[in-house]
Amino acid sequence: MKNTGKAEIIFFILTLGVVLLFFSLDRQYFSTVQAPEALTVTPDTIWHEHLRQDLEQILSKKNKFGFNGALLVGWDNQIIYEGYVGYEDYASRDSISTKTRFQSGSVTKQFTAVAILQLYANGQLNLNDSISKFFPDLPYQGFTIHHLLVHRSGLSNYIYFIDKIVENKGKPYTNKDIIRLWKQHEPLPYYPPNKRFDYSNSGYMLLASVVEKVSGMSYPEYMRKNVFEPLDMDDSFVYIAGENDTLSNLAEGYKYHWRIVTEAYLNGTYGDKGIYTTARDLFKWDQGLYTNILLPEDTLQKAFRPMGKPKHYKHNYGYGWRIFEYKDNKIYYHAGWWQGFKTLLIRVPEYKLSIIVLKNIKTGAMFSRHELLRVIINRYLNVSKEALAPNIPEFQQREIPTEST
Repeated sequence: MKNTGKAEIIFFILTLGVVLLFFSLDRQYFSTVQAPEALTVTPDTIWHEHLRQDLEQILSKKNKFGFNGALLVGWDNQIIYEGYVGYEDYASRDSISTKTRFQSGSVTKQFTAVAILQLYANGQLNLNDSISKFFPDLPYQGFTIHHLLVHRSGLSNYIYFIDKIVENKGKPYTNKDIIRLWKQHEPLPYYPPNKRFDYSNSGYMLLASVVEKVSGMSYPEYMRKNVFEPLDMDDSFVYIAGENDTLSNLAEGYKYHWRIVTEAYLNGTYGDKGIYTTARDLFKWDQGLYTNILLPEDTLQKAFRPMGKPKHYKHNYGYGWRIFEYKDNKIYYHAGWWQGFKTLLIRVPEYKLSIIVLKNIKTGAMFSRHELLRVIINRYLNVSKEALAPNIPEFQQREIPTEST
């Protein structure tokens, strides 16, 4: 009996230790799903609430496996669901909220593309203009603005080139620095112009410099005046090294175990990346493109044509958007990654649907576009009203948004 009692005590102590360790880790690495601030959204219906519950469950599960960030879903200018988990700054235990600003990574490319299309719509440049028109002494010629937009310029990736030649990585390098080093070192391009699609950060960095040449404004200033302000994206900005590092609600980018990413010497370039934004501001951006605030509709549609690869390819590229089909719906999206931050923005015009994911730690769970589309489209938007809300007469008065654009 005595031995049995000792065994039970030891088992109890070990069990208690495991439980305490679990809760300690839970507090250290994760946080509970935080309810969003009060927000005017669509009137509740049974199926809206079911969708919210599904998304809440998915976000909670992702959080348990290390997701630290934001998920927002909405359509037709209405936010249906938003959830925020984890920390924007782990050291101070500041939680992620509607105001947290994330580095958007390559999602910046669609902003750059729209800036180019604005200049085109204003008659300030032509999409078939040669790069020599703007940078006559650049050691690479034979490609156009269009080639840059669809990743067919053949330019080598400046990120890899710079990493090999730069010794002082303590100072930030800018677009002008990269162009200067191109002229100085003349790294070989990957391919001749227009030979094939080759995803290129160099192309969109160079496009931002074209925006500056043509508009007479810096890229950050241009985006503020011509994109952020017209859409009331009050919490968005283009990062300028050393100038806006102390803004409020600026999320830190983490590698793993809350170790901050410190390799910052290429944070000074923009166009291919560089825009900091919130989930709500990205929603304003995507929904704003259904209006004529930034661009005429016929001009914007140029961005959604599959031009990067041959047309028979199932996955293609337009101007700043990746393109594919899902359940007979055209899907336009882009992912982003930069120094701990991960972003996913999905656009489904059939429903005016926007899906936004923002994350600020490299490791841990992330959402894929297909799992989100399966939940939102398969279970809800692509289902009959009767199946969504059986035996509810008043549901007949509440239309599922299905406007085509």
